[in-house]
Amino acid sequence: MKNLKQITEPIRTELAQFEAYFGQTLKAETEPMNTIMRYVLESNGKRLRPILVLLCAKLFGEINERTLRAATFVEMVHSATLIHDDVVDNSDLRRDKASVKAHFGNLSAVLVGDYLLAKALQLLAHPTDSAILNEMLRTTAAMSEGELMQNVVADCASPSEKTTKYLDIITRKTAMLMRSCCVAGAMSVEATEKQIQQTAEFGINFGILFQLRDDILDADSTETLAFAKQLMPEYLQKTTEALRSFPDSETLEALQQLTAFCAERME
Repeated sequence: MKNLKQITEPIRTELAQFEAYFGQTLKAETEPMNTIMRYVLESNGKRLRPILVLLCAKLFGEINERTLRAATFVEMVHSATLIHDDVVDNSDLRRDKASVKAHFGNLSAVLVGDYLLAKALQLLAHPTDSAILNEMLRTTAAMSEGELMQNVVADCASPSEKTTKYLDIITRKTAMLMRSCCVAGAMSVEATEKQIQQTAEFGINFGILFQLRDDILDADSTETLAFAKQLMPEYLQKTTEALRSFPDSETLEALQQLTAFCAERME
């Protein structure tokens, strides 16, 4: 299995452009916010969501500033969500490093998360980005709903109802943002409506697959682990089938490899 660096070779230049754009966007005008923004920037993860934006843009056109804005938006929203989650869950570690909450305190973490969300909204405030912004705002609302729904699974009467509820939660919490990454990438290069729908179909299934693998690696209960193992083969097949709607290209091959990476990863 290829690693992420190998998989993203077709967008190596564009990923470097994203990192520069993201770093510039995170800069704050005051302290201590700028210090905390540097800490957030140094705590970078896989950049999976921006990678999806860039790859789905490159499927249908040339990556441009709209693409970079969309990729930066999703990474800022993702970062804000993780920072807020660490406050809610009282987590002191994030990616083997002290969380923002642990390093700077609860109040700072809440304000930093809010700051990132506000900066993200500013980023897509231009009229040409309104369709992408609307897509992202719908998704952000769904993510909040998914977080609140988590405790409802235990109240379901039957195993099938619990499986359905579990799937609904991970779709809202994780998969819808992955879907929006793919859609935003396609939108940023003026893809057709059919092409946008094709990326949406891939993105939602890819996002569910990603979260299922997460839960297999780090389930919070034996029930969650059972749900994830039960659904994993189905969503690997659905994600793979969704990719068949795209024409052969180096970018499509990268998405196929990314799917395999997410299904087989060990962390």
